[in-house]
Amino acid sequence: MSITAGTLSQVGVASTSVQVSSTAATGGTGPYTEAWYISTVSGFSPGPGNIVAGASGLSATISGLIPNTQYYVKVVYTDSLAATATSTQLAIATTAPLLNPNQFAQSQFLGTIDLRFDYNTVSAQIDVSQVGSLYAGALVKLVPSSFPNSAPKVVGIAAATDEVFGVINFDIKTVQYVAGSLCELSMAGNVIYLYATAAITQGSQVCATISTQGGVAQATGSSAANIVGWAYDGASAGGQLIRIHLACPSFKFDA
Repeated sequence: MSITAGTLSQVGVASTSVQVSSTAATGGTGPYTEAWYISTVSGFSPGPGNIVAGASGLSATISGLIPNTQYYVKVVYTDSLAATATSTQLAIATTAPLLNPNQFAQSQFLGTIDLRFDYNTVSAQIDVSQVGSLYAGALVKLVPSSFPNSAPKVVGIAAATDEVFGVINFDIKTVQYVAGSLCELSMAGNVIYLYATAAITQGSQVCATISTQGGVAQATGSSAANIVGWAYDGASAGGQLIRIHLACPSFKFDA
């Protein structure tokens, strides 16, 4: 008799994690083992790139996810004779936190962002060249405005010699840092919230990571990323929202 996959269901959901369960597989030759997979792509194929590390059995808590994002979960069941069956995908969306901890003075005008430095907040505009290239924790510099006395424009830092003007805050309302989007920037010793992409030691230097929205990782000396400051809080695992003390005004590149 061939093995038949179980049925998945949602148990719980938060801003950076989901809890899921499955009924047992049937048919085939028991006992069965279960491997969990997750992706943001509907209809994805389970593989090494989307397996949930450490998840097994008929229930799993999957953490380190991006808030307010649609995910798809699958389980591959294997019987004692190595026969396999894959479940139908379960669609599940993470939630947004009830409060954006970096909500200082969000601008209401399309195409502007909020800059925070010296403990004040001003608006600036994301340059049209930045479509898809900015992210939470990114360093930005000023570029000339199109019109006199208009809001300044900002672009991402391209070289260690560029003068840093600010750091993009994590803004859960949009998580989109492209031309025309609304977000915020901080500098000059502010403490802001960003997500840890892995465990971070309290007090260690942290780098902005472009691969994860709103993410920072502990600096290792070889990460080739922008150091944005120090971990005011520690993180025991990825996906935790922690406070980062920005390294303003002495930003540098991790060597």
